[in-house]
Amino acid sequence: MPGNLISITPEDIQSWPEPNYLLLLGAWVTVVLFTALCNLAALRYDVGRHLWDIPVQFFENIAEITWLAEFCFLFCGGCTKISVLLFYRRLVGDSYDKRWKWAVIGAIIFTAAWTLSFMLCLVFNCNPTQAYWKAFDPTWHRQYSCVDTTFINLLAGIFAIASDIYSIALPCLVTRNFRIPSGQKLALNAIFLAGILVVAASIVRTYYLYEVGHNSDVSWLIFDVYVWAQVELQLGIMLASAPALRIFFRRYLNKPINRAVHTATGSLNPRSAERSGSRFSNHDADYTSGSKDSWNQRDEYSPTRDQAKSDFAQVSVIEQGGSFLSTAPSTDSLIRSPEDYEAYNLQRLEHCRQSLDKRGGRAPNFSQPFGWHHITRGK
Repeated sequence: MPGNLISITPEDIQSWPEPNYLLLLGAWVTVVLFTALCNLAALRYDVGRHLWDIPVQFFENIAEITWLAEFCFLFCGGCTKISVLLFYRRLVGDSYDKRWKWAVIGAIIFTAAWTLSFMLCLVFNCNPTQAYWKAFDPTWHRQYSCVDTTFINLLAGIFAIASDIYSIALPCLVTRNFRIPSGQKLALNAIFLAGILVVAASIVRTYYLYEVGHNSDVSWLIFDVYVWAQVELQLGIMLASAPALRIFFRRYLNKPINRAVHTATGSLNPRSAERSGSRFSNHDADYTSGSKDSWNQRDEYSPTRDQAKSDFAQVSVIEQGGSFLSTAPSTDSLIRSPEDYEAYNLQRLEHCRQSLDKRGGRAPNFSQPFGWHHITRGK
């Protein structure tokens, strides 16, 4: 395989763990729908006002939107928590202590079970289901029966808080014995501990959910439930996606950030800029630092040191306006890649050889690596 990589067989691919980004995708879709429903309830049907300030004909729509929002909340929260737990499952997949593995699997089963249970409770809360909102329609005369959901809503909030705490405590205990750099461990624990904000939002949401079941001004209190449910879901998705941001920053933002920092540092030190004649980024220094060392070693074969420095200055690379420019009068000498850098060195070696021939010196043997350092000039 190219690049001396290991051979990957179809059996190896089949053994890879299933991607958990599908769960986050489902969570993202439902949280968008949940946000749209909250905005619709507040802007179109006056949720957030006192019940006596809302027209009676809006009650049916508010109840229907609330039912859909509850369903989206349960589905989104369950997908997000299971996605995070699957990430932990990968962390402890090769652990010597199988207790961590079974602890994560138990948390996944617990989260999936209570999420599915409360979704079924929501569906079968009324018989028929549409009676949940049709009961507020005076023209609807079908027979129906509904169960009081005050205790069920409180129990759902308690289960959500318990699963959030479990999802925070478990990774902190798992990673405490990981042999990774302290900086990475600190960042990892910071992400895990940031889940405390999700727990706090869940506690506040559960409190307002309890108040909804014990207060007649439902439209006023349900708005606070929407707000804290939004905070809980959005923070959960962001924290579940946080581990992947490290790869994103390293791949797409590492060089621009380093370049910006180096440029700012160079602009604050004009004396060093005057000595160098140009501001080099880290990327440029990789191409040009080798040239400076090579000129110091080839002085005895070059006509003059000043000429060598002059030739080097002709192909120096500077950064201007986000692009790389050469100080040479022609763009042919611009060093754009390692291949250009190698070609430039070969050209200068050939120039040194021709100069020695003209002066009667013996040219170094360039075919032997580093052998030319020990060749003395002819007299």
